Amino acid sequence: MVPLDVVDERIARIRALIRDAGYVFMMTGSGVSAESGVPTFRGAGGYWRNHDVTELATPEAFTANPRLVWDWYLERRRAVLACEPNAAHRAIAAWLAARPGMLITQNVDGLHERAGTRDVVRFHGSLWTNKCSQCGIERACEDVHYDALPASPCCGAPERPGVVWFGEPIPRAGFDAADDALAHAGVMLVIGTSGVVFPAAGIAQAARYRGIPVITVNPDGAGGDSDTWVPLPAGAAMPRLLALDDQARAPRPRETETR
Repeated sequence: MVPLDVVDERIARIRALIRDAGYVFMMTGSGVSAESGVPTFRGAGGYWRNHDVTELATPEAFTANPRLVWDWYLERRRAVLACEPNAAHRAIAAWLAARPGMLITQNVDGLHERAGTRDVVRFHGSLWTNKCSQCGIERACEDVHYDALPASPCCGAPERPGVVWFGEPIPRAGFDAADDALAHAGVMLVIGTSGVVFPAAGIAQAARYRGIPVITVNPDGAGGDSDTWVPLPAGAAMPRLLALDDQARAPRPRETETR
């Protein structure tokens, strides 16, 4: 366990680093959602109706039994509706409303958007999107029940959840957004994830290669490509790290074209 005085000293140093960075690049993972009570469906809890959820989240599962897959995703939507954004979501939203930066999330639950963050880059898609299984056109959708499974309005093909499944590539737009953020960032915060799972882990590696300090905020341990580790839950750490009253004393950097 890291002593509290050491944690406090780290937070003070990181706040100064963020203050001087100008543009802050943030990437969040499942730990941030878990603090709001969103089920992670991994490990011991990774089963639903006796099905391994990692086997349900595949194109093959949808082809074999679209009703089963949709029933699981609709239940996930209902579970997320019962959750609220936490202090980490709100701190990130407040920071990005006032200062230049970018947020990429590996989460699909939409809690960042509900907290007020705009222009979130969703690395793994969105739970609140339906996607045409034939042509890939997406539409926002908040349905939590289907008597008949949805068909795409573009061509009548079955719609699937608009998330990136196991075995599918991350959309190119996510990597393009990450490259753009790395071109401007003075610091990168990896929040609620160890940052060791690829391809997302490659972004932290790229940041360090470019000389951008990488800060991991995660009570379960630091990633392999972190310069500094804050061993606290995101909800406890982020309001302290992104304290706008402290940052207000610093000159506001010029807005970049990407904000």
